[in-house]
Amino acid sequence: MIDEDLRTARQRARRWEGLRERHAAVVALVRKARRELDAIAVWDQEQVAVAETRLGAYTAALAEVERDLVEVGPARELYEELLTREERRVAASADPRGAELLEIGRLLAELDVELPARERVRAAGLAVLRGRGTVGEFVRQVEALGMVAEGVVQGIGGVGEVVEQLDDRCRELERLRDGLLARREEVLLG
Repeated sequence: MIDEDLRTARQRARRWEGLRERHAAVVALVRKARRELDAIAVWDQEQVAVAETRLGAYTAALAEVERDLVEVGPARELYEELLTREERRVAASADPRGAELLEIGRLLAELDVELPARERVRAAGLAVLRGRGTVGEFVRQVEALGMVAEGVVQGIGGVGEVVEQLDDRCRELERLRDGLLARREEVLLG
């Protein structure tokens, strides 16, 4: 029974994700159409009419996507809840998948700590580059991560270099998290 519930919830969660992507795209189109309408000279009624029609169509599409999102509801949260229940069940049983799921869970927990910490330090570095933060505070945060901050003390160029390293590492960690989540799903649904 839970396998069928998981598959159904997975389909709904995927639909929700697709709708969220579509929502973001339509919102961007609505904003662009509003900017274009604002930029048109008032005396050019033909262009105003075309722009208003375009904006109306995008607004209607946005309303439709928002209705669909409401219809799907909290699909992602339900799916995650069902995955968590199944994960607990498998981990507590004699199922050989339990050990792999426990290891995946451990790695995800580590990522849940490391990734936000690196993102905070990256944000502090960007603040320094924009003139809103101090190099000393950034160095302290970099060192708290266990990174060497020698180049940072040399100035803004060093800060930029460390921010790039943090960017790269954050992207790696996000890819790792996505891979672990996909493997978890595969183990639970496979």
